Amino acid sequence: MGKDNLISLDMRMTGKVIKNMITKRGFSIREIQEKLNLSCPQPVYRWMNGQTMPSLDNLYMLSNILGMHMEDLLMPRNDEMWIVHTAKNIDFEERVKSYLRVVKSND
Repeated sequence: MGKDNLISLDMRMTGKVIKNMITKRGFSIREIQEKLNLSCPQPVYRWMNGQTMPSLDNLYMLSNILGMHMEDLLMPRNDEMWIVHTAKNIDFEERVKSYLRVVKSND
């Protein structure tokens, strides 16, 4: 397996996706906290802010709560979806705007 095949996750964009899907599905942070049996809401806020990633268990449960595949909550770094006619990733704010346009067009 070559170096070019290794892709890491973009925590900030993954957080935006998690936040968007929680909101889109009509859940509150408190509801997610309770469904995941978390003692406080801070982990959910950290996931949504891109500070940390959910554990595999929490990601699996969150995907079930949101009615989607785990992989659809994760955003890879340098994913072609975020590259807009350029050879490198655009700045973060523009990537978020691009993502939100795609989500809205799929509704």
